[in-house]
Parts: sequence; structure tokens; C-alpha cells
Amino acid sequence: MKKNRHSLIGLFILAFFLGTCSGDNFVDDIDIKFCGEGCSSSSPWRVESLDLNLPCFSTKDACLQWAASHGYGDKPCIKCD
Repeated sequence: MKKNRHSLIGLFILAFFLGTCSGDNFVDDIDIKFCGEGCSSSSPWRVESLDLNLPCFSTKDACLQWAASHGYGDKPCIKCD
């Protein structure tokens, strides 16, 4: 009975460490781009935000200038593919 209990505890510990290590690497590899509606191939740049009412821009520089002047200076501009 003690052997089964120790095996079960060891299994839980192993599963915990394997789950936490692989989870961190997986999250770092995800590239999240949420652009929403309105961005097209002619204006593919948008401030990285969940706000769907933000405008789209044809160049990254125009996007960054708008972001800085409208309170989104700490947010990057992403290209919506």
C-alpha cells in the first residue's frame, strides 16, 4: 500500500513539473495578433489593442504617430495579415 502511495505521489510531482515547464515555452511561442474588422491589404497596420474602433494605417510610421498622439504610445503597431 505504501509503495502505491509513493508511486502516485511521484507521478503527480512529475506531471506537475512537466506541465509547468512545457507550458511556459508554449506561451512564449504564441504570436497573438488581434486586428479585428476594417484592416485590409491596403491599410494593414493597427495599434495592438482589443479595441476594434481604432483606425488602420497604410504605414507603420503613420500608425506609430497616431498612437503617440492618442494615448497609445506604449503600444506597438502590428501588421494585420
